[in-house]
Amino acid sequence: MIIGRVTASEQPSYEELLAENAALRSAVAELSGVVEVLRSQVEALKAQLSANSRNSSKPPSSDGLAKPSPKSLRGRSGRKPGRPKGGPGLTLDLVAEPDRVIRHRPGSCAGCGSALRDAAPVALERRQVFDVPAAAVTVTEHRVVSCRCACGTVTAGAAPAYASKTVQYGPRITGIAVYLLHGQFLSRARTAQALSDLFGLTLVPSTIGAMVKRVVRPLGPVLERVRTAIAGAPLAFFDETGMRVAGACHWLHSASTTRFSLLTVHRRRGREGSDAAGVLPSFIGIAVHDAWAPYDTYTGATHALCNAHLLRELLAVTETGRDADKAWATAAIETLLALKAALERAVHDAGGGPVEVDTAGFHTARLTQIAAHGIESTAQRETTLVRKHHALAVRLHARIEDYVRYARHPEFGMFFDNNPAEREIRMPKNRIKISGSMRTLTGAREFAAIRSYTATAAKHGLGVLDVLIQAAESQPWTPQTT
Repeated sequence: MIIGRVTASEQPSYEELLAENAALRSAVAELSGVVEVLRSQVEALKAQLSANSRNSSKPPSSDGLAKPSPKSLRGRSGRKPGRPKGGPGLTLDLVAEPDRVIRHRPGSCAGCGSALRDAAPVALERRQVFDVPAAAVTVTEHRVVSCRCACGTVTAGAAPAYASKTVQYGPRITGIAVYLLHGQFLSRARTAQALSDLFGLTLVPSTIGAMVKRVVRPLGPVLERVRTAIAGAPLAFFDETGMRVAGACHWLHSASTTRFSLLTVHRRRGREGSDAAGVLPSFIGIAVHDAWAPYDTYTGATHALCNAHLLRELLAVTETGRDADKAWATAAIETLLALKAALERAVHDAGGGPVEVDTAGFHTARLTQIAAHGIESTAQRETTLVRKHHALAVRLHARIEDYVRYARHPEFGMFFDNNPAEREIRMPKNRIKISGSMRTLTGAREFAAIRSYTATAAKHGLGVLDVLIQAAESQPWTPQTT
């Protein structure tokens, strides 16, 4: 045997070479499949890492220190920062009738030192100081007198509803406590501390809890009226967000109009939670929401999808997709914003008139073509990311009318996005961030009831503290629903 050479007897046969080639082909095919899977996973992970509050539904709080620089799709308005020129300013002005007047007369001359007791005034400068009087708790005793009639019947006088016990805190202290707890999001302990610092009261957290129940107790009819008003409205906004209650994930459901707000808490996010809220099952107007599927099961409503969510999804395609996908996503963004600008111009020029049919129809047709191109571009769906982009293009094409519905109904104002519903749940999210999760489902529902009551009152131009005091008096403010 000669080293370095292959003798004829050692050469593989033709059949062996065929078998080895087939094995190699099989190994290459298997490895190619593994590479495709890994590439798909890498693309998905890169897209996940690049997701932020600007190109996805993630909240801004999740961005952390890597928060992206602002990049608005609205474009420049041309208006300078600050108050618009000619607009009313907010500043203190002198009042004609002050509550108290203190005169500061000089006692002696600054030049010669002579007394100025009898000197005639030659000028007067007015300086007014706005302040609040020193806080002090007052105790009011309600004496219920009973009288005996000639017939022998003894009749007692009627004390206010908030004076039902021998000793209790009044409606104003109760309203302030609930305002600090559920209006400014202090914890119960910090609310008690604030009342101690402000008024010298010594309260325990359990007393704060009792005050909350006192305010919530008479709100049932008010919330039912709010629920009925939203269910009968021609346009309403819906959203939901997670809320940790009693150590488990629950969901805060929001239903609102420009005049009414309703928040409810349920352990389910989907249809079961919406049914419990009591609005969507009987709602027949235009329901504005995101693309969460359970909303579409309510066939009695006319649906309008949030374009802000759509823009974020399209923006993610432009940042993570292939060049072909970036092209159709960019074109869709430009068309969506062009239609929005056309509606704003029409409302401004026509005083709320409808968008011209040709203008709305042109942009709608163009969006349909762009979505069809996106479906064709992503038809192979070879990776997880491409499949996600394909699903977006399919949804845009199938529900184009739901996305442009705001342009068909300018009489309701601009409902291009679902921001009104998101504003309703923003304050509850702040409550959770500041003071933590809800310890009990009862406490969460009390919070939702109070927020519904105060948010609706604020939309009617009323002060939050005032309506809380009215509720503590067992005479809550009730909105008109005509």
